[in-house]
Amino acid sequence: MSSELDKNYGQILQHLKEKIKQARLRASVVVNAQMLQVYWEIGQTILEQQKKLGWGAKIIDRLAADLKIEFGDMKGLSVRNLKYMRAFAEAYPQFMQPLVAQLQSTDNQSAEIVQVEPAQFVNQSINEIVQVPLAQLTWYHHTTLLDKVKEPEVRVFYIQKAVENGWTRDMLVNQIESGLYKRQGALIHNFKQTLPDYQTDLAQQLFKDPYQFDFLMLGAAARERDLENAIINHITKVLIELGDGFAFMGRQYRLEAGGQEYFLDLLFYHTKLRRYVVIDLKIGDFLPEYAGKMNFYLGVADDKLKGPMDEASIGLILCKTKNKIIAEYALRDTSKPIGIAEYRINERLPEDIKGELPSIEELEQKLDKEIQENISEVERRLKLVKEKVKAMQTEELQTPATYQLLQDIFDKSLKPLFQQIMTKLSTDFSAEFMTHRAMWQLKDTLVYGIDGVEDFWRKEENLKGVNEIEFQYQLRGLKKIGTENVDVHVPLKLIIHTYWYGFSMLNHNDHQPFLKKMYHQQIATEEIQSISDLLVGKVLDRIEWAIEDFETKKRKK
Repeated sequence: MSSELDKNYGQILQHLKEKIKQARLRASVVVNAQMLQVYWEIGQTILEQQKKLGWGAKIIDRLAADLKIEFGDMKGLSVRNLKYMRAFAEAYPQFMQPLVAQLQSTDNQSAEIVQVEPAQFVNQSINEIVQVPLAQLTWYHHTTLLDKVKEPEVRVFYIQKAVENGWTRDMLVNQIESGLYKRQGALIHNFKQTLPDYQTDLAQQLFKDPYQFDFLMLGAAARERDLENAIINHITKVLIELGDGFAFMGRQYRLEAGGQEYFLDLLFYHTKLRRYVVIDLKIGDFLPEYAGKMNFYLGVADDKLKGPMDEASIGLILCKTKNKIIAEYALRDTSKPIGIAEYRINERLPEDIKGELPSIEELEQKLDKEIQENISEVERRLKLVKEKVKAMQTEELQTPATYQLLQDIFDKSLKPLFQQIMTKLSTDFSAEFMTHRAMWQLKDTLVYGIDGVEDFWRKEENLKGVNEIEFQYQLRGLKKIGTENVDVHVPLKLIIHTYWYGFSMLNHNDHQPFLKKMYHQQIATEEIQSISDLLVGKVLDRIEWAIEDFETKKRKK
């Protein structure tokens, strides 16, 4: 039996060595997909041999040691990782469906990521085959999912969300630990009565209840404006919690109706729903009159903000707590789409309890008391005022623009934004239009191509006196419309103020900046995605309008 086991083991070991060698040769083309494939094969082999020959845990130790001898420079062959491979193969028995449907041509391999076919995952309790893009996630994502999520249908949910939203491993962990699976789509709403059938489910899944704002710290006496300020100070984290597709448009957004002014707490635009989202913040319990107020706000927003290609606005009332029955009654007869959800924050220690427990600052003060008594009055005031300045809670840190700051903004924010927009439009429409090009209006100069605008930006004298830069991606001559002249372009303006920079767009929010940043603030990855989606969405609106106009004229002939 021992010799048979050794012979069988030797053959299996040699087989796995060949598999690893082949995978490494192809790694430059589909690194992640092929590595996951070979990990699955190792795990599946272990499972099969355990069933046939009764392999135990010790054989995995031996296998890990022998594979390391052959592939000493290859990471991931530890005993612990081999056990993960076994769990991976057990969790996804159909993973060896064709991973790569068609390898990209040699010309395209360096320019884009190879698209991978989803693997099939069979779950009898769901009673259907669920298509899961397993191969698009890294191995570290998968080990996290195997450790933290045991239910197959829940794991499917997080895999899909991670791929859709481009979550890092840390973001995936945060979403799992915050219970996103149970929160997604759980809010009370009237979407079925107020939205078209094709958007009802999508809208429901894009919202959640409760929202986890545990990065906010507010005391029991906090007001709604305090909550709003805290959200703005952490807007990047708030956008991540809201989810994919939300673009921040402004706070205390002013609307006018009937000669009176109204101010929306927070205004967003959702690029997938193509709707404005109005958020009303409430520091306490939900009250029925909040729904009527939101219904009014949405009516005004639709009249004042909604463009010809936008859908009707959606309202979200965020409150500390809500009574489900009262909330459902409040929404029953409203005509506008509204959702009601709770939020969770970390509360600061109450003052009465805080007084009983010495803080670190209080302990330091006691230890320093003797020294403090000898400080002069002027020195004491200097220290006090300095501490007050440090404690200021504001986003208005006014740092004037310098040449170096502008270079950093271009390298880390503007260039990635321009490249993302250009890649999206050129990839999808390069064959459909006669010409397409990126263009920048810089002072009195027209610059074409990213290299040209980068050369302009690198010269310090060019940036002096520049107040705004206009970028647009032009698509000209839609081939399938024949003699009709179709030119599509949507200008995106970069505004360079003394103490801030921002973006505005033609026919959008009355040309007012929809994103403003101080010069010490870079544009977050999520914000780059939102701006890109917003501009591309406007371009798509123009193309659709041109097609509809062409079809209308064609029918009249």
